[in-house]
Amino acid sequence: MKNEILFGTDGWRAVIAEGFTFQNVRTASYAIGSFILKNYDKKNPILIGHDTRFLSEDFAKCCASVLINLGLNPIISSKPLPTPVIAFWAAKFPNKDSYKFTNGAIQFTASHNPPKYCGLKYITNYGGPASVEITDEITKLIRDERSEVRDQNSHLSSPISHLSTFDPLEHYVSHIKSLINFDKIETSKLKIVYDPLYGAGNGYLDEILREAGCETITIHNKRDPLFGGLLPEPREENLNELKLAVKSTGSILGLATDGDADRISAVDQNGIFYSPNQIASMLLRHLYKNKGLQGTVVRTLSTTHLMDHLAKKYNLSVVETKVGFKWICEVMRKEDVLIGAEESGGISILHHIPDKDAILAGMLLAEMLAYESKTLDEVYKDTLKDAEWFCINDKLDLHIDNKEKDKLISNLKSAKITSLNGLKITSINTMEGAKYLFEDGSWFMVRASGTEPMARVYFEATSQKSLDIMKVSIQNFLKEILPNS
Repeated sequence: MKNEILFGTDGWRAVIAEGFTFQNVRTASYAIGSFILKNYDKKNPILIGHDTRFLSEDFAKCCASVLINLGLNPIISSKPLPTPVIAFWAAKFPNKDSYKFTNGAIQFTASHNPPKYCGLKYITNYGGPASVEITDEITKLIRDERSEVRDQNSHLSSPISHLSTFDPLEHYVSHIKSLINFDKIETSKLKIVYDPLYGAGNGYLDEILREAGCETITIHNKRDPLFGGLLPEPREENLNELKLAVKSTGSILGLATDGDADRISAVDQNGIFYSPNQIASMLLRHLYKNKGLQGTVVRTLSTTHLMDHLAKKYNLSVVETKVGFKWICEVMRKEDVLIGAEESGGISILHHIPDKDAILAGMLLAEMLAYESKTLDEVYKDTLKDAEWFCINDKLDLHIDNKEKDKLISNLKSAKITSLNGLKITSINTMEGAKYLFEDGSWFMVRASGTEPMARVYFEATSQKSLDIMKVSIQNFLKEILPNS
């Protein structure tokens, strides 16, 4: 339904002017405001931010007007803001004017989705994504109060004469300095190219790299709601200009972040792409080997098992969660987590907020190269050597409707298969979707996307032969189940 407001893996997203309308924003804002009134002290500030998308600041102001009319205390970002920065501010808001806590934050972003989308995330006052329990309660308030909100729409959208603003950059940078060895980076004289993909990371990661002494070149560093005609997602196919810039400038590293700077990927000095799976594994090694840190390793179901092999080598425990950083967040709130990572590029570490942060991840990569005095490709080879394991990853996106997604996953869960073209199946994990694990350590997983109309298929293989067998087999299996897809 076009007007349905559903919170998926990471907030509510919809097409602008179709589902993501000012009326629906007022409805969602009213429900979040009602949740705050029920559970928190209304005097505490509620932070509102936005990325660089079309109308994002107008949606943010619309939200603020609703909250003001509810008697709450919204403070709005003075400029486009990365999601991890507003999440940090929600947790670490300075104790001014006798406020001990915030009431969390509302961030207007559709992250890596196409330009026609906008979205809304409710971030908790501990700096992490809202739990399922919180979003379920907000969704219930949306259903219960929707008719009331429609009746009050004209009142709730009344003009705002003045809004208090905030800029968390200085405090955020100070926190990053407590986690990253800036002196070590400065002595290495690294030359780095950064691509924010026209998103909210512009003016954050690049400026922090410069403050750490890196010679930093930024491309795509202007606001463009159409993201240069590309998806604001740091996938390899979107990073051709970054690859060229790294090679043409003789840089040692290229970094890219998504539209709201909570997902990362990288390229090495030769323009070779490194996935989030590879980055998370290298950073796990860096945190343990170079920084002497320990703690639990947390990864989602769809994230590389290379992290497991490294953790075994370092005598660290591993926790596997459902897909979505909110599940990693729950573990980070309960115990010391050395690193939490997801295949899509979300990473956080010990002593940081329990939410993904590509700015921090980028700084960790720079720090890692400074400690190692090696290139990214050399560090990855050393990582594989440490793990005594080799893997190849791939992914397939199936653009299918909800009914087809349900049918596909149901069939995979109940299928009586013991092998695929000679690859013996050892177990099937149905925590979310269906994950098939094979005797040689290879695996594939199929799950429904929580933010887009598609099913995702993830592959990890210990050889090219195993990968080819899995890909061909799963595609044939999909054709049998969904012959028209």
